[in-house]
Amino acid sequence: MRALALGLIGVVFLLFLSGSGIANLYTDFLWFDALDRSSVWTSVLGTKIALAVVFTSVFFTLAWGNLYLADRIAPEFRPRGPEDDLVERYLAVAGPHQRRIRVVIAGLFALFAGANTSGRWRDWMLFRNGGDFGWTDPLFNRDAGFYVFRLPFWTFVVDWLFLALIFVTMLVIVAHYLNGGIRASGKERVTATAKIHLAALLAAVALLRAVAYYLDRFELVNAGRGVYDGALATDVEVQLPALNLLVLISLVSAVLFLATIRRAGWGMPVVAVLLWMVSHLVVGDLFPALYQRLRVEPEESVREASYIGDNIDATRFAYGLDESRLTVVDYVYESSLSSEEVNANLDILDDVATIDPSLTAETFAREQAEREGYSFTSRLDVDRYLIDGDLEPVVIDVRSLNPAGLNQGWEAQHVAFTHGYGAVIAEAGSDPGDVEYLLDGFPTFDLAEGFESELTTPQIYFTDGLDGYAIVGASRSEDDYIGDDVPFTYDGTGGVPMGSFVRRLAFALRFQELNPLISPFVTSESEAIYRRDVSERVRNLAPFLSLDADPYPVVVDGRVQWVIDAYTTTNDFPYAQKFNRNEVLGAGADLTGGFNYVRNSVKAVVDSYDGDVTLYIVDDSDPIVAAWAAAFPDLFSSMDELPDSLAEHLRYPADVFRVQTSVWSSYQVSDPEQFLEGALRWKVATEPGSAPDSTSSDLPMPPQYRVTRLPGETETEFVLQRAFVPSSADSATGRPELTGVMIARSDPEHYGQLIQYDLPAGQVAAPDLVDADINKDEEISQFITLRASQGSNVKFGEMQLVMLDDTIVYLRPLYIQATSGNAVPELTQIIAVSGNRIAMEDTLMAAVRGVTVDGGGSSGGSTGSSDGSGDLPPVPSLGEATVSGLIDLAQEYLDAADQLEAAGDAEGAAENRARAQDALEQLDQLLGFSEPVTGNDSGEA
Repeated sequence: MRALALGLIGVVFLLFLSGSGIANLYTDFLWFDALDRSSVWTSVLGTKIALAVVFTSVFFTLAWGNLYLADRIAPEFRPRGPEDDLVERYLAVAGPHQRRIRVVIAGLFALFAGANTSGRWRDWMLFRNGGDFGWTDPLFNRDAGFYVFRLPFWTFVVDWLFLALIFVTMLVIVAHYLNGGIRASGKERVTATAKIHLAALLAAVALLRAVAYYLDRFELVNAGRGVYDGALATDVEVQLPALNLLVLISLVSAVLFLATIRRAGWGMPVVAVLLWMVSHLVVGDLFPALYQRLRVEPEESVREASYIGDNIDATRFAYGLDESRLTVVDYVYESSLSSEEVNANLDILDDVATIDPSLTAETFAREQAEREGYSFTSRLDVDRYLIDGDLEPVVIDVRSLNPAGLNQGWEAQHVAFTHGYGAVIAEAGSDPGDVEYLLDGFPTFDLAEGFESELTTPQIYFTDGLDGYAIVGASRSEDDYIGDDVPFTYDGTGGVPMGSFVRRLAFALRFQELNPLISPFVTSESEAIYRRDVSERVRNLAPFLSLDADPYPVVVDGRVQWVIDAYTTTNDFPYAQKFNRNEVLGAGADLTGGFNYVRNSVKAVVDSYDGDVTLYIVDDSDPIVAAWAAAFPDLFSSMDELPDSLAEHLRYPADVFRVQTSVWSSYQVSDPEQFLEGALRWKVATEPGSAPDSTSSDLPMPPQYRVTRLPGETETEFVLQRAFVPSSADSATGRPELTGVMIARSDPEHYGQLIQYDLPAGQVAAPDLVDADINKDEEISQFITLRASQGSNVKFGEMQLVMLDDTIVYLRPLYIQATSGNAVPELTQIIAVSGNRIAMEDTLMAAVRGVTVDGGGSSGGSTGSSDGSGDLPPVPSLGEATVSGLIDLAQEYLDAADQLEAAGDAEGAAENRARAQDALEQLDQLLGFSEPVTGNDSGEA
């Protein structure tokens, strides 16, 4: 009875350990089935099982067959020796069970050898479905598809068989020893039959090694021996001949192993092994390394020049930077900006986004979250919408559910409060002052005049970064929105039915909670909503795609749709440089390095209410996505099926643009010798500091989305841009200048096109240099000092580079945040820089006109100040005052007060300080920090 009880306990324990895994597998299937994608789940699982079964069977056949042969050719009588006591005892016990032992040993090791092969399901599917790239490598004249789709799987199979045969050979040696075919002492240490068996196995190992060396030849097109990848001087001139020689030596070794069958002793096998080992070490490793160090590196520019051009061409193609996708334009630059040019480009200036997506996120959170159970992200998304028929830049975010702000009870977390509520959209081009909302309000929504993107289904069940699960269709209603106890019943298709006991048990195991199994709220009509993070949904549905770190919401057709850019990558594209600069991308990005080919081939769209996932192929020229589409014909949709209303909001993804601009920094140089010298290399412009007088962050400026009209174009469009400077540029030791600006186009008719504007050398200051000039400007410094003296923090928003036909203007918003209470940053000023002219005003247009050659603006940062003599003007009325005028006047009063006090005129000094205070109070009123004082708008003390 005790043994039975222990057995039952063991069974229960094993079921408990495996129950969670079984539940996850089962609920995964239910999730795929709810999305009508069960064929994807079954295809992947079926492929994994098939690979494991095939490779397990191959290993079992090899192992069992050779063990069986070892038993069949064993000597009939086994002479005794001093080491045979242990063997005799083993044979006495195991002899009657040899057949079963063979099966168990072969089966056990086969399971270990075959189980991990299921992880190669991606390689197998690409092997079966991959096609051609239309790009041929210059060394072997093979299409890139051979290296991306076929070579990885062939290499895996050969390497697996090589290791399997070595392991089987070791098992056979043990079997022959136990059977008496191999002896540790005596005249005949190896019987003739055992010798033939082992010689044949070793010859097979040598033949597989020859095949492996043959395939290694093709791996040279991705060699990384030097600074640059691909088959370069040492690989072509030394390593390739060495591999050809190793193929021959491996074949000779196989012949020597077979020749042992007819010759006495093991001399030839020993010669074969020594020959292979020495050749592999000296010819395959040592000599190429010495050649690289002693012959190539001392004259790299000469020896590598004839090969590096192939790396340049392949890298440009692999990252979408070749001539078919990127157009290079010489930008004719004029340093001066006239009022006439401003008037001719009013449409561009009207579309400048003055709102900083990071700083304004605090405003959204404070003014629009409405309840503690809702939250916004730390950085708003930038998009464009039609307002009165014109394309305008906007910032947008979704009021997502914030479980941390809810009651921590199970009912509140999973049954009552199940979703977020609504979206908020604001104009990105607002002038200083309050944010101008286009879509806001709670629980009803207000639309600004001329804005037509109405939100009729505000419930947000699926969003960015939302973990956990919700149960809908429970016996109690959900709360439609937090705080007002308004009932709501979910009628979407995003849930998985959980009414049966088996399903409820499976979900309880999956969620590691008992409540889904025992709660009376869960009925036969209930459904579980899980994988609520939109990126997680796409990642589980298509695990072979890499995802952008920034899903963005779009209000279209009355709902919020999430758009996630998805990428196909490989590290096997011949001759292309591998991308390993992890610091280029932020947290959450999948493109963190280790690849040498990338395409933004797919746009994933996730419905925030139903959770439906649609994968649209937007780049059908990509052979990798074509292979996946062939493997999963029901998974993808064509671009033709994408609604026009959604296509108008697609944007070129920032993550792949970061990668492309990082690669282009070096690969904009096409001449191999100049490329190797590195003197013409660029880098992405450095991001200026956000605080006054702060040094630059030494981080590259992030890409910026903008609505603009490109030089030479007639229509406004939505673009992504980034600027370059020389790689040697350093604001601390010199004057970094812009070398180029890259633009990625997003509107449907031009989507995916890249334009590189090359700037004339030494004429346009880099952003961090402009930032230094802004901080040195006297008027701006006075403004910052005065605001700091009033207990406020001054923050700079993102610096924007605006191309106006043939000139460039930098624009930077300035925010003020009170240090007391929970104040949010408020946009108060706009700074414009053109050439060496700087202006700060309370509107964008005033700042731009301030840097025109015929409109004013400081040059070099000098401003006038009073010397204390004579009468100073009074503080102007609120209707006549300007920000810059009040700043100058307040500074003049303070300077005069200091001089009068030094001269012994305490009364005059006090009067001027009082007037300075009046000017600052007037400045507060003008900037909206306080209300006008009734009855005293003259500003006089």
